[in-house]
Amino acid sequence: MRAKVVVVAVAAAVSAVCAAEGDARFPFVVSYGGADNASSVAHLLDAPAGKHGFVRVVGNEFVTDAGPIRFNGTNLTGPANFPEHDVADRLAARFARLGINCVRLHFMDTWYKNFMDRPRQCILDDDSKTQRKLSPAQLDKLDYLIAAFKKRGIYVNMNLHVGRTLDARDGVPAGSPWANKTVGQFYPRCIELQKEYARDLLTHVNKYTGNAYTDEPAVAMIEISNEDRGLVVTRRHMGIKKLAKPFQDELERQWNEWLKNKYCGPLGERALPGKVRPSYANGKAPLLNKFPKAPAKFRKDFDDFLWDNELAYWKGMRDYIRETLKAKSPVSGTQAGSHYSPREIQAQLDYVDAHAYFHHPSGKGRGWIVKNSTNEWVAGGESLVHGLSTLTNLETKSHAPTKPFTVSEYSHPYPSPFTGEGQPLACAYGRTMGWDGIFQYSYNHFPEAFEPEGLPWCIFDAIATPSVWVHSPACAAMMVRGDLRADRDRKLGEFIWNRDRPGKEYVAVNTKNSKLFVGYADGREITLGDVSLTVGATETGAAVISLVSRNATGFGAEGAASILVAASGVAANTGAKIERVSEKLVRLPERGHVPVCAEGIPCEITLPASPARVKCWALAGDGSRMKEIAPEAVGDGNRSSIRLSPSCKTLWYEVAL
Repeated sequence: MRAKVVVVAVAAAVSAVCAAEGDARFPFVVSYGGADNASSVAHLLDAPAGKHGFVRVVGNEFVTDAGPIRFNGTNLTGPANFPEHDVADRLAARFARLGINCVRLHFMDTWYKNFMDRPRQCILDDDSKTQRKLSPAQLDKLDYLIAAFKKRGIYVNMNLHVGRTLDARDGVPAGSPWANKTVGQFYPRCIELQKEYARDLLTHVNKYTGNAYTDEPAVAMIEISNEDRGLVVTRRHMGIKKLAKPFQDELERQWNEWLKNKYCGPLGERALPGKVRPSYANGKAPLLNKFPKAPAKFRKDFDDFLWDNELAYWKGMRDYIRETLKAKSPVSGTQAGSHYSPREIQAQLDYVDAHAYFHHPSGKGRGWIVKNSTNEWVAGGESLVHGLSTLTNLETKSHAPTKPFTVSEYSHPYPSPFTGEGQPLACAYGRTMGWDGIFQYSYNHFPEAFEPEGLPWCIFDAIATPSVWVHSPACAAMMVRGDLRADRDRKLGEFIWNRDRPGKEYVAVNTKNSKLFVGYADGREITLGDVSLTVGATETGAAVISLVSRNATGFGAEGAASILVAASGVAANTGAKIERVSEKLVRLPERGHVPVCAEGIPCEITLPASPARVKCWALAGDGSRMKEIAPEAVGDGNRSSIRLSPSCKTLWYEVAL
């Protein structure tokens, strides 16, 4: 029996090991840095970022002076936002090569603990007496990183409030939820210090660009507060009664002030004309959680108060950033949808954002995200092509078609065998529905591990996941270059969701300069215009295949072309053990070690050109040419087939016509 990685039943787990010669698995990492060869689509980025003026909102899309702009993005999390200068340069080069044109700078506002062996410094100064000071040394690293990104044509998404939990050191009472979530939207001291942080960061002048971030065109957008559940959703979840007394008292004060303004006018002396003053508008109305038998009118007023209170916070912060600080970049509040804030509230800011994970990972016990924890990770064990539910939910519950829409965290997290399908599916579906940015979550958390040869401890980090990055050029072609057109009614036929065979569905993209296949070929020939695919047996039965005409000259029918082909399946560390726990979930009892091993995909690709015009090479992780693959004539000789094989030990190929 050959040694290879498979997803197995609970009772019979096997280890994931790199295959021997001739097997389907082999070590493979997309190299770090910015190789200038057929693996690069850096030319799709219009460097430097901001050369055509600030990103702004016109109607329901982002634009610059050059026209509409869309984002194929990723995230840096916590301490990874503060690399040394030489690392920042290499990172920017790698992102540009892969077609990443925006990076979300996430979770910078506190000492970071998740997945770490110890709390790691981010932007706050090392001062135990306060959490209000920014570290000059850390700011310098962030400044250099942003300047390096800008030089390469990469924008940034600036996150403000994420994880800082203000406490008594800075005048906030004890008992606040983590990161002051919810209470930070109405408690005055929290809001005051959020504004102070925004001022200190955004008005800071980057010495490497010469611009304050309020006046930096490479800042594509600003997010006020990450995953911050507002009062409207908190009320639905019965969360108000869980707030500590100081916060309930303040909310009750604001509730009575709202009643006074509604029914009695600002002076509170008499009922306003045409208003019937209810008995509870007496300055002593309790919160709803203290009045279980409240009449319907009281409940309606209380819900209206929560809505107005939450909306006032988001608009107040947005106005402070845009009007007081004079920031020119579009501003969002928090993530729209049933978990955090109503779409109707978030749509009153500059753009709408959301997060989504196809089977968000979890673990046993509260310590599952602690470094070196022995708790098992559980994640998705199925492909999204069966239902597209995660994407359709974003469209129906979060996307407001009147405003630009981004998904600033999206992933099919490891140990899912289908991790590589995430960003291509999201970009294909999202671009079709008119979305404006998709940000893979996450690239990296660890400041000392920017060039690993295996998957890192944090299961969110795709830094070394080859099945993710080999398809990033195709994502850039679809989103950034705009090969795939917005087509909400799917009349153009460029986005295809084939459900002819239940359990063997696939998604495909067919445009002049981009082709994509995600899912189960199941022995079928997949015809995408003048290109066809036949996919062989794979470990899961599924595969991701992408083809990009790098210079937008088609796939050979119209003359010369430079084509990047990528084909991927499962990827995992050597020695990793993946077990199936249900039809939809898998777990990872053993994480394995370097190197990461990738599954080679057997596939035959037919192109509209004679063999005399076609050359093909298997590419190394750095995009350099390895083995040449001879094309074969098809039919009358005017078409050529190229046979991709696991024996080539690569996930991507160059085709030159």
